[in-house]
Amino acid sequence: MKEVAILTHYDLSVFRGGEKFVINLANALAGDGFKVTIYSLPFKRGVTNPKKFLSKHVKYISSFSFRKVDADIAYYIYAPLVYRFFFRDSSNKKIAGLHGYVITPELSSRELWNLSFPRFLMTHGMKATLAHYYLKISKKEELTNFNIIHVINPFTSLPPYLRKKAVYAPLWTEYKRTFPVDKEKEEKFSVLMLGTSSYLKGKDICHIILSFFSKVKEGHEMIFRSNAYIRHSMVQSLGFISEEKMPHLLSRSHVVLYPSRLDTFGMTIIESLNCGTPVITSDILAHRLFREPVYLCSSLSDYINALIHLYNMWKDGLYEIVRIKALKEGSKFTKAKVFPLYRRIIYDC
Repeated sequence: MKEVAILTHYDLSVFRGGEKFVINLANALAGDGFKVTIYSLPFKRGVTNPKKFLSKHVKYISSFSFRKVDADIAYYIYAPLVYRFFFRDSSNKKIAGLHGYVITPELSSRELWNLSFPRFLMTHGMKATLAHYYLKISKKEELTNFNIIHVINPFTSLPPYLRKKAVYAPLWTEYKRTFPVDKEKEEKFSVLMLGTSSYLKGKDICHIILSFFSKVKEGHEMIFRSNAYIRHSMVQSLGFISEEKMPHLLSRSHVVLYPSRLDTFGMTIIESLNCGTPVITSDILAHRLFREPVYLCSSLSDYINALIHLYNMWKDGLYEIVRIKALKEGSKFTKAKVFPLYRRIIYDC
């Protein structure tokens, strides 16, 4: 039985896209007969108990204490210098997974990276700033220490000397639509805004969209919900949404509004698609691997026009066409389609 160690610098309780990936990968590998241990450094903690979602065959260790890792294969959620200073790893093979936006800035909006040092520090914080400039100066040379470099987005840019080590495999989701199309239909056109907690995540775009629809007739038949606090009379604030409730909420929404300027892949997008819900999102490289009904927007008018288009489809009784397209696009990012790529990476390593 091969041993696989998965190493990450955030506690899994944070439960964002990267943490969900770690859980999905660990469970899938354990189901394939691998002995899997997850090591995490609790730099950041969340409110979700990850053990609820981990297979009983996966061992999970979250600690700041130094430890020795000795596995056949070590898969890192790569962060600059972390593996060198926090893990004593004698594993036979090492894989670097490029999941962080700091490591792949080309996938996010350019405006977030072409900043003076003081503005960069204010926008991204100390850890991200140090990592960004370290990678810029070192030209990602640290990645030569790994046998394989796993990229989750085909638009990831690597120096020529690293490209021969790169292997592409996207993320996947276990989400599914939770009820038939003829039940629990909303009386109003339902817009779910996700992750819009700051400028980086497009909070300002949401405010402008809300201001527009509060003044036009279409807005009277719309209901906006958000898991982030947005002060506006049209918005129903949901607060934290548990993992158990999210598929149902996505399934009953008519569209997800996800205007993030910062991303590496779009876990929110594939979760929405697999619940049969189209997505209106930012036109950044991270999102260009998706096809309609993922609507890529590079201006405010793009966002508004996309919402009006989907509203009109709903109003005219044609919305099921959009649902079917969403499910078809989402089917590309299921475990059945994607995990074989990871199995091949592990066996070839």
